[in-house]
Amino acid sequence: MENTPVREKDPIVKKAAKKRRRRKNKFAQAMAVLIVFLAFYLLISLFIAGLIYYSFNSTAKNTEIYSLNVVYDETVLHKTEAQEANNEYGLYVPFSYLSEIGAFGLAGDGEDVTLFLIGTDNRIECKKNSSLVVINDNPIRISAPVLYENGDYLIPIVLIENYINGIDVSYDDEKMICKVSSDIGKADVELKLLLPEDMEGAYFPDEYKYYGDPNASTAPNE
Repeated sequence: MENTPVREKDPIVKKAAKKRRRRKNKFAQAMAVLIVFLAFYLLISLFIAGLIYYSFNSTAKNTEIYSLNVVYDETVLHKTEAQEANNEYGLYVPFSYLSEIGAFGLAGDGEDVTLFLIGTDNRIECKKNSSLVVINDNPIRISAPVLYENGDYLIPIVLIENYINGIDVSYDDEKMICKVSSDIGKADVELKLLLPEDMEGAYFPDEYKYYGDPNASTAPNE
């Protein structure tokens, strides 16, 4: 028996061909959507990566940033240009400068250090390159990290402004100068967050104290 050739105009064949074309079109559309999505995702990822790289590697280039003067008893001990006093985190003062205008000491191993007020129990515990500090046993997250550069710790001005009494921080908006100063005639330097006080023991009146035999019966006498 001879095979009958399939006619292209057969309705069944035409229907199958249409299904194949629809499948191909759907696949092509799905691939196009996937390609557009991947391209958009790649652009967003590159943009975010660029922002992160810029934030970590750029230095402060704002022309309206403050230079730094460190002053003790109205005598300017140090002048630092704005480009040197600022970085991407803000305005800083070297610890070596700060120790000249206040009774500050520093102890530690480089990674974990303690900035303390000489002659007192007041202390600020810091980790190198971290914004988490512990002030008199009170953990605080400040807006800029404590940095270590060129053998000296850099102290954020925001830490001095917000948590240290006796060191004045003032700004001259016309000359764009930040002045960090102390004065012989002013009160001693102290931290604004004090050590927590020891809890006093609870008071019980004598009538609440029992000194008898703990094994004795507490039942009333008959």
